[in-house]
Amino acid sequence: MPIVYLFGPDGSGKSTLAGMLIRRVSKKGFKVKLSWMRGTHTLASILARFLSKFPTFKGSDNPYYGIFIPSRIKRLWQLIEFMSVLPILLYRFMLPSLFGYTVIAERYLPDFLVWVSLTTRDEDYLKRLEARFMLALSMKADVKVYVTASEAELIKRRKGEVNRDFLHRQLKLYDRIAKLVGAHKIDTTESSVEETLNELLSLVQPLVAT
Repeated sequence: MPIVYLFGPDGSGKSTLAGMLIRRVSKKGFKVKLSWMRGTHTLASILARFLSKFPTFKGSDNPYYGIFIPSRIKRLWQLIEFMSVLPILLYRFMLPSLFGYTVIAERYLPDFLVWVSLTTRDEDYLKRLEARFMLALSMKADVKVYVTASEAELIKRRKGEVNRDFLHRQLKLYDRIAKLVGAHKIDTTESSVEETLNELLSLVQPLVAT
């Protein structure tokens, strides 16, 4: 069954669009599952909580856990993140699709790749073997949608609670990945929710036409 995924920065409108899309698709009689993935999962999450207790690892590289990833373990941490996301990918995305669900994701592998690249301060992360594997997997989804907005609008929506430099680097990475995977771009800066939903529905309609 189809996998439809939305990706992009926080505040762009992914969750709102995904929720509305699910309601529309469900009305057509399809079994639908909302799935998502964040940056740090399972083993990496446990390690991050543990490392946050030590002064050496305290920092803002990973803002959710308040940790800093030293350069000497950067590559190791990337591999730990990769191994940690695999069970999530299988359980929340692959298996539901195999069991006949239309999977709609409000976060997917592109979001994970941006997260790992930023938190390990590795501009070349997308060239790593596991990153290329995840990019290739991202390309195989049925509908790929990059949901974004201008920097000024994202800062406004998040009420200023965002580092401008971090956001700038984040958007550059998202733009790059969107081109690599061939995603359709939806800019919500000046569009209404209804307008962006209609744009999204036009992409999904061929998959769910009855």
